Amino acid sequence: MAPTADGFGTTTEEMARAAQHVDAVNESVRAELAGLRGKLEPLAGLWTGRASVEFVRLMQRWDTDAQQLNEALRTIGGALQGSRTSYEQREQDQAQAMSGIASALG
Repeated sequence: MAPTADGFGTTTEEMARAAQHVDAVNESVRAELAGLRGKLEPLAGLWTGRASVEFVRLMQRWDTDAQQLNEALRTIGGALQGSRTSYEQREQDQAQAMSGIASALG
């Protein structure tokens, strides 16, 4: 991590790695949740009456919550990638501005 005056900082490479890590974690979480759901589905046949209705309702909530978790992780990964792109563009703009100043000064 590149330190700054306040002790915090980053590089575009670190941002890219962080975005990739979040994407990998998201895929891992998605796979784990799908695997667990696959183990729970056969239990549906064991419930009858109101318990069966509640089981179905809870599985629907499971699906909704899992989707929200995956979407949150996708959003975080996308935000990291967007920050990286923005940071790189600002660095290029600064370099061009400094080059222009240096040329003007001779």
